[in-house]
Amino acid sequence: MSGRYKSFNYEITNDPEFLNKKSGITSELFRQMEDLHRRALKGGNKNIEKLILLIEKYPNVPQLKNFLSVAYMNSGKTEKAREVNHRIIREHPDYLFGKLNLAFEYYNKQQYDKIPEVVGSLSDIQDMYPDRDTFHISEVTSFNKLAILYFCAIGNLEAAESRYEILMELAPDHPDTKEILPYLMHARWKSTQKRMEEEERTRIRVKTGTPDRTIQREIKPEFIHKEINWLYENDLTIDEEKLKIILSLPYDTLVTDLTHILKDIIYRYDHFRKIAHKSKKWQESRMSFPIHAIYLLGELKAKESLNDILETLRQGEDFLEFWYGDFLTDNLWEPILYVAENRLDILKDFVLSQNIWTYARSEVACCVGQIGLHQPKRKKEVIEWFREVFIHLAGASLDDGIIDSDFIGLAIWDALELRAKELLPVIKRLFDSGYVSKGICGDFNEVKRAMLKPGKEYHKRKLLNIFDRYHKITTTWYGYTGKDPSSGTADRPINWHETQGKPCTLNPPAGGLNQHSRPSGGLNTEQKPGRNDPCPCGSGKKYKKCCLKKET
Repeated sequence: MSGRYKSFNYEITNDPEFLNKKSGITSELFRQMEDLHRRALKGGNKNIEKLILLIEKYPNVPQLKNFLSVAYMNSGKTEKAREVNHRIIREHPDYLFGKLNLAFEYYNKQQYDKIPEVVGSLSDIQDMYPDRDTFHISEVTSFNKLAILYFCAIGNLEAAESRYEILMELAPDHPDTKEILPYLMHARWKSTQKRMEEEERTRIRVKTGTPDRTIQREIKPEFIHKEINWLYENDLTIDEEKLKIILSLPYDTLVTDLTHILKDIIYRYDHFRKIAHKSKKWQESRMSFPIHAIYLLGELKAKESLNDILETLRQGEDFLEFWYGDFLTDNLWEPILYVAENRLDILKDFVLSQNIWTYARSEVACCVGQIGLHQPKRKKEVIEWFREVFIHLAGASLDDGIIDSDFIGLAIWDALELRAKELLPVIKRLFDSGYVSKGICGDFNEVKRAMLKPGKEYHKRKLLNIFDRYHKITTTWYGYTGKDPSSGTADRPINWHETQGKPCTLNPPAGGLNQHSRPSGGLNTEQKPGRNDPCPCGSGKKYKKCCLKKET
């Protein structure tokens, strides 16, 4: 890397010789630096003594004192490390990493007001060195890493985000960029959580229904095809050959049997709840038959099954959590699309029906949005569908049993993925009425700005056949793999040539936030959010519309 970036008035280089010349590192010393770096990270009296001897030989090389600081820190001698940091400031007042070390010390002591005394306002690295027109990449990344920590600590998330954008533009794979993300995620999480706690006070819910207790029974239905019993005996790891056999059965009688399954989960709801309560755990192999039925009906494109599917979605929150759980988090829209793509009128009536749970309505709205993305010729029709839904909701009262601020926020997000800017006037009416959960889609101005930007390719989700869908679920979901999706590989060792000897930025500051959050691509399973919680990635959306969707 060597070049002048449009956002800056200075050049950024990754040439190791650049800092060598500034610090007086000779060729002989440079050959030892990587080994000294490893020794510093290892710590111990022997390595400390070696560094002290070298400092006596090369008193004008601040990197060696940095290494000594690291060695003391990694030997548990924190005060000694800090003494060396202060010595660096005295003896090398223009050495950036010395200033950063002291700033990190204040950060770790939570003395945030002292940080600007050392490094200024942290708006730009050149403000500290106005006479310089070239900086090493490690100087820029370390400076911005500190800036992110500082701005997160004082609650200026916007400033922190802008510094992270700089890191992502300049060095997305640099250790500093990767190491700082958990801290930024934690700040995002706190900010979003605070906003959602405030929003919870004004959140509008609908009271959902409950299954009819007068129709409850314990007798299993009789099926035309004995093969249907396989669905009551297997989870989604069911042998592919069995699925193929079932799909090859006569269409009419197969659809009849599959819709009987959907009736069975209503008729025997109490029966299966007792089984689950008695066993004290969810029995995936015995309880997956409704998921099988819906995916098989989708694979068959059995349009006559639409009303039976929707009837299960009318049953209320407890029922839907029991039978569908996280499948109602962007995992049932696909079979619904296959059976309902030409019945948008029925889907509109469903989402405007009284007392239907948030995520049942949301999955249907998601289905309609995906029709618009997968079938561009129908985009106007789909946008009109959303317009009619939003107009109806904007004109409704809280007594009508259809105003659900989370659903409306999620539906606005679906319209946003379509970039349906024609809907902005009616969306504004919904916001003005206080009917929108801003924790899902942001405030109106955020929605408006996003509407005017180009759409994202990932908004158009993949349509999979049943075999690929089952494979994806069984190889990626924690319940099937037993592998925490948030666990990543261990941090790789940092090469000295990449860091140019910046000790206190080699690892996250002591007492940092690692215990609370993980790098991008995963979540702390000890504190895994629910679908209605703010997403830990800090997007401002709820988990349902963000990282949970990516996981599933």
